[in-house]
Amino acid sequence: PFALHWCGIKWTNTWSGNVGPDFVFKEGGVLQKQYFPTNNTDPLITAHYEWLKPFFHHPNYIKVDGKPLFMLYQRKPGAMVVFHRLNELAQQDGFPGLYATVGLSKPHAHLLPMKDEKQERGFKVMMGRTLGYKVSNLKVYDKVVSYPNPSDWAEGRSLEIPSWCASVTASASASASQTRAMDIVGIISSFDNTPRRSLEEANLFGTGDPQEVVENFRKNLHSAIYYEACCFRDDKVRLQKKKQDD
Repeated sequence: PFALHWCGIKWTNTWSGNVGPDFVFKEGGVLQKQYFPTNNTDPLITAHYEWLKPFFHHPNYIKVDGKPLFMLYQRKPGAMVVFHRLNELAQQDGFPGLYATVGLSKPHAHLLPMKDEKQERGFKVMMGRTLGYKVSNLKVYDKVVSYPNPSDWAEGRSLEIPSWCASVTASASASASQTRAMDIVGIISSFDNTPRRSLEEANLFGTGDPQEVVENFRKNLHSAIYYEACCFRDDKVRLQKKKQDD
């Protein structure tokens, strides 16, 4: 299974030291600007859908309720017009629409809770505002992907299964009272940009011995899958019924 992910931001020389001697920046530090159409009639959006179309129709392409999943790395106002038009084109192409997700640098609501209540409220407001974006009175994004990008609130922490779902002895009523978070779990294995920067400017995140990094990734992946598959009553009932049917 696979899906496509649109970066949708300008390319800068943040990650590479120097450019060639003949390269002229049109904008300071920007290698390639990101173009966003100003209205949904721009033919480039249609041309882009035609490029996406074969992938959307591939049998292995991930779909949610029949909608091809299409991801955006970061929320950008200019991208909303593009997503709105791509959704229309997907409907004309026989799909119910697109299932659009957008990335936010934030902790997952259930798997990486914040101890700082003020910070937690800020993240909730940011997610609510993002999911509330509309174009022509239609929602743009279906869900948020929580990216634990190199941040102080994520350093040294792993995703943890909530206590109300962590074991078979967890209270059924506690699990039933919970609502699935509206953000998809993002997992980062490790991050080290020392090859591109001096040691003083480098950012190291989640690094360590290879075995330690792999084990941390395994733990995070297990927590994410367990949460999505086993933490909610409707999931458990469906899994139990499937087991009986099998």
